[in-house]
Amino acid sequence: MSDFMIYGATGYTGRLASEYSKSISLNPVLAGRSTDRVKQLADSLGFAYRTFDVNDRQAVDNGLRGIHVLLSCAGPFARTAEPLMDACIRSGVHYLDVSAELISYQLAEQKNDEAKTADVMLLPGCGGSVAMLGCLAGHAIKTLNKVASIDVALFVAGTISRGSAISTAEGVTAECLKRQDGQLIEQNVQDTAEFDFDDGKGSVSCFPVTLPDLLTIWKSTNSPNIKTFVHVSGGAFPTGDLAALPDGPMEEQRKENRYHAAVVAKGDDGTIKRAVLHTPNGYDFTSVACIEAARRVLEGKAKGGFQTPAITFGSDFVTTILGSTLKDV
Repeated sequence: MSDFMIYGATGYTGRLASEYSKSISLNPVLAGRSTDRVKQLADSLGFAYRTFDVNDRQAVDNGLRGIHVLLSCAGPFARTAEPLMDACIRSGVHYLDVSAELISYQLAEQKNDEAKTADVMLLPGCGGSVAMLGCLAGHAIKTLNKVASIDVALFVAGTISRGSAISTAEGVTAECLKRQDGQLIEQNVQDTAEFDFDDGKGSVSCFPVTLPDLLTIWKSTNSPNIKTFVHVSGGAFPTGDLAALPDGPMEEQRKENRYHAAVVAKGDDGTIKRAVLHTPNGYDFTSVACIEAARRVLEGKAKGGFQTPAITFGSDFVTTILGSTLKDV
């Protein structure tokens, strides 16, 4: 029996991650709430499966028996992160997820000491934008003596999945925040910034948003001042009846919509470093990065407490995912 579990395996990202696991001969236990759906996917891939509801404490503990690493792809994470983190700490299981919701990171911060005592790693955002932007920021500051500020932007291209849309709607914070002098404070939503993503289109306007990187980049770099921005195209954030959306973009749609990120890092001596990151579509990146992260943890790359991908795997981790590239500009 495998000691690696993917919970939320039948969702859009979970299914892609499960299929990638199969392609590299990693054999996770698939899990979720719906027995029929989980069994059907597990049978098609030749994997074992378990079913349990995250709100049933005893069922979760039973479900995690014999598991060493849990990867949660089950959003909205505002509902699932805390019971699964708590269960992992009780059971001595390393917790990973693919959340882009601030709540996962706030919970990991709050539970840091408890997780350290249990020697359990809490690694939210092991794939996706947190891995992207954290590695990009880590790359940019390598030659700075002391970091004064980091401004980072993500170019989100194409449509998002139904699950991502629902998670975004439920997990979005009412305030637009930035980190200033080490503290999270309100950011004026009108304070847009220009970023050149090195995609041949020149500088574009990006709007400020509250991203988890306000916590993770701060943890990884100790930069006292951090701002996070987004530029979107292709109807990335839909409105209306989100439950009626399709599961997610088709493979060809993903291939047509690559992601980009840009960072401006400043040292306390006035030195400015700029860098860009080019990756495949976010879903392709995430489904591979989260499994590669889990594989590394299974091989022993883990440290108790709240961690980030950039700290745990290094800023070059992003370049190991599907030909993603970092470039100084």
